[in-house]
Amino acid sequence: MSEKIELTELVHRLVEIAYPELIHSNIKIQWGRSISFATISWSQESNDIRIRCSNETRHWHESALTGLLAHELSHAAQGKTKQSEISTDLDAVERGFGPYLGVERLFAGKYEDHIVRRGKDRYLGYRSIRKLLNENEVIHLNALLTQLKLVPSRKAEHQNVHHDTVIIHSANRTTIQIDGHEFEIAPRKEDPEIRTVVREDTTFVIVDDKEVGFFNNSND
Repeated sequence: MSEKIELTELVHRLVEIAYPELIHSNIKIQWGRSISFATISWSQESNDIRIRCSNETRHWHESALTGLLAHELSHAAQGKTKQSEISTDLDAVERGFGPYLGVERLFAGKYEDHIVRRGKDRYLGYRSIRKLLNENEVIHLNALLTQLKLVPSRKAEHQNVHHDTVIIHSANRTTIQIDGHEFEIAPRKEDPEIRTVVREDTTFVIVDDKEVGFFNNSND
């Protein structure tokens, strides 16, 4: 069985278990180059959803990939142009994926909350996710940590990898969200090539070789 088929089966299994609103969506998923651990895109007028997991996640355990994909599917399930990362995390937890999301945040190096948009939004870190779990979910999380021989640590932090990128196509424009920072592009770009360039404390967003905006890396 190829890696692509395994990834496809995983996301389809998650949809069948917990995302009934996406059951009729045409979901295509693959590994590839990405500025984030995962990129998800969809069109508001169709059921097509595209997910790309970064090549960096190829070595991740299935439980960590489950948490990552649950977060991405919760983005699509919410379906709104303007979304928040914290509402997406909470949606994934409410659907029963909290233990997997906790493991994913350890793989991503996010023990504490990752504050974005100067405090207006955040990704929940491992510690916050654990506090949201019920007793059985905590037992499940502990079993996963034991199986993976993972010891939660505040020290492991990824500084150069964005968590995820969301691309939403509407009739006349494309909205791109990188770690909660939103950029609108008109006219619509079906398959934009997105890059980021970091200069000192500022991240510049490049779409199809054109700078479309920037955000400050300090969230104080």
